[in-house]
Amino acid sequence: MKLLLLFFLLGFSDFSTLPASDANAKFSQNDLYVLREKSIIRGHYKDVASQFNGALLSSARTTSFWESGIDNSPLRNLLYYSPNYLVIGHVVARLSESIIVQFLQAYEINTVRFWMWDGDTRQTDIQVFTIAKDGQTENIIFDGFTQPTIMVVKFSDQLASGLRFYNRGGNTIGTQYMSIIKIQAFYAF
Repeated sequence: MKLLLLFFLLGFSDFSTLPASDANAKFSQNDLYVLREKSIIRGHYKDVASQFNGALLSSARTTSFWESGIDNSPLRNLLYYSPNYLVIGHVVARLSESIIVQFLQAYEINTVRFWMWDGDTRQTDIQVFTIAKDGQTENIIFDGFTQPTIMVVKFSDQLASGLRFYNRGGNTIGTQYMSIIKIQAFYAF
């Protein structure tokens, strides 16, 4: 009897239809799928040039490392300093040489950040290229003098399998070296 009364009341009531479970959602299920797929190709928005994400220096045999040991790679995440400022590990390329970073796979990136040697006032004449997915095509993203600080280069979204830092003109203190402490590449909003 109670059940019959419940059906009777529901039949004559003026309940509006309930909204769909995702009616107030910002994104549809398809949009979320696309965002999830883009997150993968963008390296989950993390530093894809990190050694912990599979990147490596393919030019390591021709590149000079200023200090021996593990703390000299520009792909490391540990940036601890020793008391002697001159023994900070960093990578060095001579005039007309390149430092080449290969990613684990091709990623969509739009920002490269690199930390130039800042122990003095040197400025270095360099070019920075993204290496396309085919491994042959290069697109220039920076061309000029760097300051002795952290440089940030923003560019249009590109699918890249690596980076190349080319020492075009040496530095302004008389040596012909390009010295880089840290390299990062990622997709930023």
